[in-house]
Amino acid sequence: MRRALLGFALLALAVALAQALSLDLRPYLVKVVEGKEVYEENPPAVKPGDVLEWRLLAENRSQGDLRQVALVIPIPKETYYLEGSAKPLQVGGATLRPEFSFDGGKTFGLPPLKKRVRVVEGGKEVEKEVEVKPEEYTHVRWVVPLLPKGAKVSVSLRTVVR
Repeated sequence: MRRALLGFALLALAVALAQALSLDLRPYLVKVVEGKEVYEENPPAVKPGDVLEWRLLAENRSQGDLRQVALVIPIPKETYYLEGSAKPLQVGGATLRPEFSFDGGKTFGLPPLKKRVRVVEGGKEVEKEVEVKPEEYTHVRWVVPLLPKGAKVSVSLRTVVR
């Protein structure tokens, strides 16, 4: 019984948080027409080489401030991150730099990211630390320390269709 109540309480908390923070993520196909960028929302079809801009709008609909709000944009497997396209976010006088993940969103960090790989050198298998390429990123996030009641913030990044 106690476990059921705890599960219900956690579910109620998750629902409350979902209602407190409104998130809207939309893709836009970026085209250049007569030297000017034009955006097509929710494109019906894309092809290799197309550039998509992913825009995430977050709004605090709660009755109070929200703290440590993680705004995460997953990078679809059919695309790769366009280096330099995720810009810092200005919130309340602070500059929030985007953090990146290459392991499915388990860990995040600021570039350059490093990973350990096993390679064969001189006939011996050794472990080496290598830099993760931006094309290997799986998620990008911005952590907002304080999002006041009613506040809206927007972040974006671009990907290229593989």
